[in-house]
Amino acid sequence: MQAEPVNTQQARTPPRIFYGWYIVAAGMGIHLWTSIVWIYGMQVFFTPIVQTFGWSRAAISGAFAMQRLEGSIISPIEGFLVDKYGPRKMVMIGGFISGLGLISLSFMTTIWMFYLSVLLVSLGNSAASGIPRNWAIVQWFKRLRGRALGIGASGAVISGPLLFIVVFLVENLGWRPTFVVCGVLTWCICIPLGLVFRSKPQHYGQLPDGDLPEEVSDESPTSSGGAPKSSGNTEENVSVGRALKTPAFWILSLIFGAQTMGVSGLNVHLLPYFQTIGFSAGEAASVLAVYTVLSVFGRLGGGWAMDFFDRRMVLALLLGCLVVGLVILANITAYWQTVPFALLYGTAFGGMMPVRSMLISTYFGTQNFGAIHGLTQSVTVIAGRIEWRKVL
Repeated sequence: MQAEPVNTQQARTPPRIFYGWYIVAAGMGIHLWTSIVWIYGMQVFFTPIVQTFGWSRAAISGAFAMQRLEGSIISPIEGFLVDKYGPRKMVMIGGFISGLGLISLSFMTTIWMFYLSVLLVSLGNSAASGIPRNWAIVQWFKRLRGRALGIGASGAVISGPLLFIVVFLVENLGWRPTFVVCGVLTWCICIPLGLVFRSKPQHYGQLPDGDLPEEVSDESPTSSGGAPKSSGNTEENVSVGRALKTPAFWILSLIFGAQTMGVSGLNVHLLPYFQTIGFSAGEAASVLAVYTVLSVFGRLGGGWAMDFFDRRMVLALLLGCLVVGLVILANITAYWQTVPFALLYGTAFGGMMPVRSMLISTYFGTQNFGAIHGLTQSVTVIAGRIEWRKVL
Protein backbone atom coordinates (compact mmCIF):
# COMPACT_ATOMS: atom_id res chain seq x y z
CA MET A 1 0.00 0.00 0.00
CA GLN A 2 1.46 3.37 -1.03
CA ALA A 3 2.31 5.61 1.88
CA GLU A 4 0.72 9.02 2.14
CA PRO A 5 2.98 12.11 2.11
CA VAL A 6 4.56 12.74 5.48
CA ASN A 7 3.89 16.10 7.10
CA THR A 8 7.27 16.89 8.69
CA GLN A 9 5.84 19.65 10.88
CA GLN A 10 3.27 17.21 12.25
CA ALA A 11 6.10 14.72 12.93
CA ARG A 12 7.99 17.33 14.98
CA THR A 13 4.89 18.44 16.88
CA PRO A 14 2.76 15.45 17.83
CA PRO A 15 -0.88 16.03 18.83
CA ARG A 16 -1.81 16.29 22.48
CA ILE A 17 -3.61 12.94 22.32
CA PHE A 18 -1.83 10.33 20.23
CA TYR A 19 -4.13 9.23 17.39
CA GLY A 20 -3.53 5.59 18.19
CA TRP A 21 -5.72 5.95 21.26
CA TYR A 22 -8.65 7.06 19.09
CA ILE A 23 -8.21 3.84 17.14
CA VAL A 24 -8.19 1.88 20.39
CA ALA A 25 -11.40 3.63 21.50
CA ALA A 26 -13.15 2.98 18.18
CA GLY A 27 -12.19 -0.68 18.34
CA MET A 28 -13.53 -0.88 21.90
CA GLY A 29 -16.88 0.49 20.77
CA ILE A 30 -17.20 -2.00 17.93
CA HIS A 31 -16.09 -4.90 20.11
CA LEU A 32 -18.58 -3.93 22.82
CA TRP A 33 -21.50 -3.79 20.41
CA THR A 34 -20.71 -7.03 18.60
CA SER A 35 -20.32 -8.75 21.96
CA ILE A 36 -23.71 -7.52 23.16
CA VAL A 37 -25.69 -8.53 20.08
CA TRP A 38 -23.81 -11.63 18.98
CA ILE A 39 -20.94 -13.12 20.98
CA TYR A 40 -23.02 -13.20 24.17
CA GLY A 41 -26.35 -11.97 22.85
CA MET A 42 -26.88 -15.04 20.69
CA GLN A 43 -27.49 -17.02 23.88
CA VAL A 44 -30.61 -14.92 24.46
CA PHE A 45 -32.00 -16.01 21.08
CA PHE A 46 -31.06 -19.66 21.58
CA THR A 47 -34.13 -20.80 23.52
CA PRO A 48 -36.74 -18.78 21.53
CA ILE A 49 -35.39 -20.23 18.27
CA VAL A 50 -35.51 -23.77 19.66
CA GLN A 51 -39.09 -23.20 20.84
CA THR A 52 -40.16 -21.71 17.50
CA PHE A 53 -38.76 -24.36 15.19
CA GLY A 54 -38.26 -27.36 17.46
CA TRP A 55 -34.66 -27.74 16.33
CA SER A 56 -32.31 -29.63 18.61
CA ARG A 57 -29.52 -27.82 20.43
CA ALA A 58 -27.06 -30.00 18.54
CA ALA A 59 -28.47 -28.80 15.21
CA ILE A 60 -28.13 -25.17 16.26
CA SER A 61 -24.63 -25.80 17.60
CA GLY A 62 -23.68 -27.12 14.18
CA ALA A 63 -24.03 -23.59 12.80
CA PHE A 64 -21.36 -22.38 15.19
CA ALA A 65 -19.11 -25.30 14.33
CA MET A 66 -19.44 -24.23 10.68
CA GLN A 67 -18.74 -20.68 11.80
CA ARG A 68 -15.36 -21.79 13.11
CA LEU A 69 -14.72 -23.69 9.88
CA GLU A 70 -15.49 -20.53 7.93
CA GLY A 71 -13.17 -18.59 10.21
CA SER A 72 -10.31 -20.96 9.51
CA ILE A 73 -10.73 -20.33 5.77
CA ILE A 74 -11.50 -16.60 5.85
CA SER A 75 -9.01 -15.46 8.52
CA PRO A 76 -5.86 -15.87 6.39
CA ILE A 77 -7.55 -14.10 3.46
CA GLU A 78 -8.71 -11.36 5.78
CA GLY A 79 -5.19 -11.07 7.17
CA PHE A 80 -3.61 -10.77 3.72
CA LEU A 81 -6.15 -8.10 2.75
CA VAL A 82 -5.58 -5.96 5.81
CA ASP A 83 -1.80 -6.19 5.31
CA LYS A 84 -2.33 -4.86 1.78
CA TYR A 85 -5.19 -2.38 2.11
CA GLY A 86 -5.22 -1.38 5.77
CA PRO A 87 -7.98 -1.72 8.37
CA ARG A 88 -10.49 1.03 7.57
CA LYS A 89 -12.19 -0.57 4.56
CA MET A 90 -12.15 -3.98 6.22
CA VAL A 91 -13.85 -2.71 9.37
CA MET A 92 -16.53 -0.76 7.50
CA ILE A 93 -17.32 -3.61 5.12
CA GLY A 94 -17.38 -6.00 8.07
CA GLY A 95 -19.89 -3.81 9.91
CA PHE A 96 -22.16 -3.75 6.88
CA ILE A 97 -22.01 -7.53 6.38
CA SER A 98 -22.62 -8.19 10.07
CA GLY A 99 -25.71 -5.98 10.12
CA LEU A 100 -27.00 -7.63 6.95
CA GLY A 101 -26.55 -11.07 8.50
CA LEU A 102 -28.45 -10.10 11.67
CA ILE A 103 -31.35 -8.78 9.61
CA SER A 104 -31.40 -11.95 7.51
CA LEU A 105 -31.83 -14.01 10.70
CA SER A 106 -35.22 -12.37 11.23
CA PHE A 107 -36.49 -13.91 7.96
CA MET A 108 -35.19 -17.46 8.40
CA THR A 109 -37.63 -20.35 8.16
CA THR A 110 -35.29 -23.32 7.73
CA ILE A 111 -32.18 -24.60 9.45
CA TRP A 112 -30.11 -23.91 6.33
CA MET A 113 -31.18 -20.26 6.30
CA PHE A 114 -30.06 -20.12 9.93
CA TYR A 115 -26.67 -21.61 9.04
CA LEU A 116 -26.10 -19.17 6.18
CA SER A 117 -27.10 -16.16 8.27
CA VAL A 118 -24.81 -17.22 11.12
CA LEU A 119 -21.92 -17.51 8.68
CA LEU A 120 -22.70 -14.06 7.30
CA VAL A 121 -22.73 -12.45 10.76
CA SER A 122 -19.55 -14.27 11.71
CA LEU A 123 -17.79 -13.08 8.57
CA GLY A 124 -18.81 -9.49 9.25
CA ASN A 125 -17.84 -9.58 12.92
CA SER A 126 -14.46 -11.08 12.10
CA ALA A 127 -13.70 -8.21 9.73
CA ALA A 128 -15.15 -5.51 12.00
CA SER A 129 -13.70 -6.54 15.36
CA GLY A 130 -11.14 -9.25 14.69
CA ILE A 131 -7.78 -9.14 12.93
CA PRO A 132 -8.15 -5.62 11.38
CA ARG A 133 -8.79 -4.08 14.81
CA ASN A 134 -5.74 -5.73 16.37
CA TRP A 135 -3.68 -5.05 13.23
CA ALA A 136 -4.22 -1.32 13.66
CA ILE A 137 -3.26 -1.41 17.34
CA VAL A 138 0.01 -3.32 16.83
CA GLN A 139 0.98 -0.87 14.07
CA TRP A 140 0.31 2.24 16.16
CA PHE A 141 1.90 0.98 19.39
CA LYS A 142 5.19 -0.68 20.26
CA ARG A 143 6.46 0.13 23.77
CA LEU A 144 2.84 0.34 24.95
CA ARG A 145 1.53 -2.42 22.71
CA GLY A 146 0.51 -4.84 25.45
CA ARG A 147 -1.36 -2.16 27.35
CA ALA A 148 -3.01 -0.82 24.20
CA LEU A 149 -4.15 -4.31 23.18
CA GLY A 150 -5.46 -4.94 26.70
CA ILE A 151 -7.40 -1.67 26.78
CA GLY A 152 -8.67 -2.32 23.26
CA ALA A 153 -9.96 -5.73 24.32
CA SER A 154 -11.76 -4.26 27.33
CA GLY A 155 -14.67 -2.85 25.39
CA ALA A 156 -16.58 -6.11 25.89
CA VAL A 157 -16.15 -6.07 29.69
CA ILE A 158 -19.56 -4.50 30.26
CA SER A 159 -21.26 -6.47 27.49
CA GLY A 160 -22.53 -9.03 30.02
CA PRO A 161 -24.37 -6.46 32.16
CA LEU A 162 -25.62 -4.70 29.00
CA LEU A 163 -27.08 -7.95 27.73
CA PHE A 164 -30.34 -6.77 29.28
CA ILE A 165 -30.77 -4.62 26.15
CA VAL A 166 -31.16 -7.72 23.99
CA VAL A 167 -33.27 -9.47 26.65
CA PHE A 168 -35.60 -6.45 26.83
CA LEU A 169 -35.98 -6.27 23.05
CA VAL A 170 -36.69 -10.00 22.69
CA GLU A 171 -39.27 -9.95 25.50
CA ASN A 172 -41.08 -6.87 24.18
CA LEU A 173 -40.66 -7.11 20.40
CA GLY A 174 -40.05 -10.80 19.79
CA TRP A 175 -36.88 -12.38 18.46
CA ARG A 176 -37.47 -11.63 14.77
CA PRO A 177 -37.92 -7.83 15.10
CA THR A 178 -35.02 -7.78 17.57
CA PHE A 179 -32.69 -9.17 14.91
CA VAL A 180 -33.76 -6.34 12.58
CA VAL A 181 -33.17 -3.69 15.25
CA CYS A 182 -29.76 -5.16 16.10
CA GLY A 183 -28.78 -5.26 12.42
CA VAL A 184 -29.70 -1.63 11.78
CA LEU A 185 -27.92 -0.51 14.95
CA THR A 186 -24.84 -2.46 13.85
CA TRP A 187 -24.73 -0.35 10.69
CA CYS A 188 -25.20 2.86 12.68
CA ILE A 189 -22.44 2.01 15.16
CA CYS A 190 -19.77 0.00 13.35
CA ILE A 191 -19.59 1.81 10.01
CA PRO A 192 -19.01 5.33 11.46
CA LEU A 193 -16.48 3.97 13.97
CA GLY A 194 -14.69 2.26 11.09
CA LEU A 195 -13.89 5.70 9.68
CA VAL A 196 -11.61 6.31 12.67
CA PHE A 197 -9.20 3.55 11.69
CA ARG A 198 -5.95 4.44 9.97
CA SER A 199 -3.05 2.50 8.52
CA LYS A 200 0.51 2.74 9.85
CA PRO A 201 1.41 5.90 11.81
CA GLN A 202 4.45 6.50 9.58
CA HIS A 203 2.02 7.27 6.75
CA TYR A 204 0.79 10.24 8.79
CA GLY A 205 4.13 11.62 9.91
CA GLN A 206 4.01 9.89 13.30
CA LEU A 207 5.81 7.07 15.07
CA PRO A 208 4.37 4.27 17.21
CA ASP A 209 3.34 5.32 20.74
CA GLY A 210 3.49 8.97 19.66
CA ASP A 211 7.28 9.03 20.09
CA LEU A 212 9.42 11.74 18.56
CA PRO A 213 12.24 10.58 16.25
CA GLU A 214 14.95 11.38 18.81
CA GLU A 215 13.11 9.26 21.42
CA VAL A 216 13.41 6.06 19.39
CA SER A 217 16.43 3.95 20.32
CA ASP A 218 18.38 1.76 17.93
CA GLU A 219 16.78 -1.57 17.26
CA SER A 220 18.28 -4.98 16.75
CA PRO A 221 16.54 -8.11 15.52
CA THR A 222 15.39 -10.90 17.75
CA SER A 223 17.68 -13.79 18.48
CA SER A 224 18.12 -16.47 15.88
CA GLY A 225 16.00 -18.85 17.89
CA GLY A 226 12.98 -16.59 17.48
CA ALA A 227 12.56 -15.82 21.19
CA PRO A 228 11.36 -12.30 22.00
CA LYS A 229 13.57 -9.91 23.87
CA SER A 230 12.31 -9.09 27.33
CA SER A 231 12.17 -5.36 26.65
CA GLY A 232 9.49 -5.83 24.01
CA ASN A 233 11.03 -3.05 21.87
CA THR A 234 12.93 -5.24 19.40
CA GLU A 235 11.22 -7.29 16.76
CA GLU A 236 11.99 -8.73 13.37
CA ASN A 237 9.54 -8.61 10.46
CA VAL A 238 9.28 -12.23 9.35
CA SER A 239 7.84 -13.25 6.00
CA VAL A 240 4.82 -15.55 5.91
CA GLY A 241 6.79 -18.37 4.34
CA ARG A 242 9.52 -18.14 6.93
CA ALA A 243 7.00 -17.97 9.77
CA LEU A 244 5.42 -21.24 8.64
CA LYS A 245 8.81 -22.93 8.96
CA THR A 246 9.41 -21.86 12.56
CA PRO A 247 8.51 -23.98 15.61
CA ALA A 248 7.13 -20.84 17.26
CA PHE A 249 4.31 -20.56 14.71
CA TRP A 250 3.11 -24.12 15.22
CA ILE A 251 3.52 -24.12 18.99
CA LEU A 252 1.52 -20.90 19.31
CA SER A 253 -1.13 -22.21 16.91
CA LEU A 254 -1.56 -25.41 18.93
CA ILE A 255 -1.76 -23.48 22.20
CA PHE A 256 -4.39 -21.13 20.77
CA GLY A 257 -6.29 -24.13 19.42
CA ALA A 258 -6.32 -25.86 22.80
CA GLN A 259 -7.52 -22.66 24.44
CA THR A 260 -10.25 -22.29 21.83
CA MET A 261 -11.43 -25.84 22.48
CA GLY A 262 -11.92 -24.92 26.12
CA VAL A 263 -13.92 -21.72 25.62
CA SER A 264 -15.69 -21.80 22.26
CA GLY A 265 -18.59 -23.94 23.41
CA LEU A 266 -19.26 -21.73 26.42
CA ASN A 267 -20.03 -18.77 24.18
CA VAL A 268 -23.18 -20.60 23.10
CA HIS A 269 -23.95 -23.06 25.87
CA LEU A 270 -23.15 -21.36 29.19
CA LEU A 271 -26.66 -20.09 29.92
CA PRO A 272 -28.39 -23.34 28.85
CA TYR A 273 -25.85 -25.36 30.88
CA PHE A 274 -26.57 -23.52 34.12
CA GLN A 275 -30.30 -23.89 33.53
CA THR A 276 -29.95 -27.64 33.04
CA ILE A 277 -28.19 -27.99 36.42
CA GLY A 278 -30.98 -26.19 38.24
CA PHE A 279 -30.15 -22.50 38.08
CA SER A 280 -32.80 -19.98 37.07
CA ALA A 281 -32.43 -17.97 33.88
CA GLY A 282 -31.62 -14.89 35.98
CA GLU A 283 -28.93 -16.69 37.95
CA ALA A 284 -27.40 -18.08 34.76
CA ALA A 285 -27.36 -14.63 33.16
CA SER A 286 -25.75 -13.17 36.28
CA VAL A 287 -22.83 -15.61 35.99
CA LEU A 288 -22.27 -14.46 32.43
CA ALA A 289 -22.36 -10.84 33.54
CA VAL A 290 -19.93 -11.47 36.41
CA TYR A 291 -17.31 -13.32 34.38
CA THR A 292 -17.36 -10.75 31.58
CA VAL A 293 -16.83 -7.97 34.13
CA LEU A 294 -14.09 -9.91 35.94
CA SER A 295 -12.39 -10.59 32.62
CA VAL A 296 -11.08 -7.03 32.87
CA PHE A 297 -8.36 -8.37 35.16
CA GLY A 298 -7.12 -10.54 32.32
CA ARG A 299 -7.65 -8.01 29.54
CA LEU A 300 -5.88 -5.13 31.25
CA GLY A 301 -3.58 -7.18 33.47
CA GLY A 302 -2.54 -9.57 30.72
CA GLY A 303 -1.72 -6.72 28.35
CA TRP A 304 0.17 -4.80 31.03
CA ALA A 305 2.11 -7.91 32.10
CA MET A 306 3.14 -8.54 28.50
CA ASP A 307 4.96 -5.20 28.48
CA PHE A 308 6.97 -5.96 31.63
CA PHE A 309 7.35 -9.70 32.27
CA ASP A 310 8.36 -12.87 30.47
CA ARG A 311 5.56 -13.35 27.96
CA ARG A 312 5.75 -17.12 28.07
CA MET A 313 5.17 -17.10 31.82
CA VAL A 314 2.18 -14.79 31.41
CA LEU A 315 0.73 -17.19 28.83
CA ALA A 316 1.31 -20.19 31.12
CA LEU A 317 -0.39 -18.44 34.04
CA LEU A 318 -3.46 -17.61 31.96
CA LEU A 319 -3.75 -21.19 30.68
CA GLY A 320 -3.49 -22.46 34.25
CA CYS A 321 -6.37 -20.18 35.29
CA LEU A 322 -8.43 -21.52 32.38
CA VAL A 323 -7.91 -25.16 33.33
CA VAL A 324 -8.77 -24.62 36.99
CA GLY A 325 -11.81 -22.55 36.05
CA LEU A 326 -13.19 -25.25 33.75
CA VAL A 327 -12.67 -27.91 36.43
CA ILE A 328 -14.67 -25.79 38.87
CA LEU A 329 -17.40 -25.30 36.25
CA ALA A 330 -17.77 -29.04 35.74
CA ASN A 331 -18.35 -29.54 39.48
CA ILE A 332 -20.60 -26.62 40.41
CA THR A 333 -23.46 -27.56 42.72
CA ALA A 334 -24.16 -24.23 44.47
CA TYR A 335 -24.39 -20.67 43.24
CA TRP A 336 -21.47 -19.40 45.36
CA GLN A 337 -19.16 -21.72 43.44
CA THR A 338 -19.73 -19.64 40.34
CA VAL A 339 -17.64 -16.83 41.85
CA PRO A 340 -14.23 -18.58 41.70
CA PHE A 341 -15.20 -19.95 38.29
CA ALA A 342 -16.06 -16.47 37.02
CA LEU A 343 -12.84 -14.99 38.39
CA LEU A 344 -10.47 -17.64 37.01
CA TYR A 345 -12.24 -18.25 33.72
CA GLY A 346 -12.88 -14.56 33.17
CA THR A 347 -9.22 -13.71 33.81
CA ALA A 348 -8.02 -16.39 31.38
CA PHE A 349 -10.64 -15.60 28.75
CA GLY A 350 -9.93 -11.88 28.85
CA GLY A 351 -6.17 -12.20 29.10
CA MET A 352 -5.81 -14.33 25.99
CA MET A 353 -7.20 -11.51 23.84
CA PRO A 354 -4.23 -9.12 24.11
CA VAL A 355 -1.75 -11.95 24.68
CA ARG A 356 -2.47 -13.64 21.35
CA SER A 357 -1.80 -10.55 19.22
CA MET A 358 1.13 -9.54 21.42
CA LEU A 359 2.89 -12.87 20.99
CA ILE A 360 2.35 -12.98 17.23
CA SER A 361 3.67 -9.44 16.73
CA THR A 362 6.61 -10.14 19.05
CA TYR A 363 7.76 -13.29 17.32
CA PHE A 364 6.99 -12.30 13.72
CA GLY A 365 6.84 -8.48 13.63
CA THR A 366 4.11 -6.23 12.25
CA GLN A 367 4.73 -6.15 8.50
CA ASN A 368 2.89 -9.44 7.85
CA PHE A 369 0.95 -9.50 11.12
CA GLY A 370 -2.46 -9.89 9.48
CA ALA A 371 -1.56 -12.87 7.33
CA ILE A 372 0.34 -14.70 10.07
CA HIS A 373 -2.39 -14.01 12.64
CA GLY A 374 -4.99 -15.35 10.22
CA LEU A 375 -3.00 -18.50 9.58
CA THR A 376 -2.67 -19.22 13.29
CA GLN A 377 -6.44 -18.96 13.58
CA SER A 378 -6.87 -21.56 10.85
CA VAL A 379 -5.24 -24.17 13.06
CA THR A 380 -7.91 -23.66 15.72
CA VAL A 381 -10.57 -25.21 13.47
CA ILE A 382 -9.42 -28.62 14.71
CA ALA A 383 -10.26 -27.60 18.26
CA GLY A 384 -13.61 -26.26 17.10
CA ARG A 385 -14.47 -29.57 15.47
CA ILE A 386 -13.54 -31.45 18.66
CA GLU A 387 -15.78 -29.17 20.73
CA TRP A 388 -18.71 -29.66 18.31
CA ARG A 389 -18.40 -33.45 18.52
CA LYS A 390 -18.48 -33.19 22.31
CA VAL A 391 -21.76 -31.26 22.10
CA LEU A 392 -23.26 -33.84 19.73
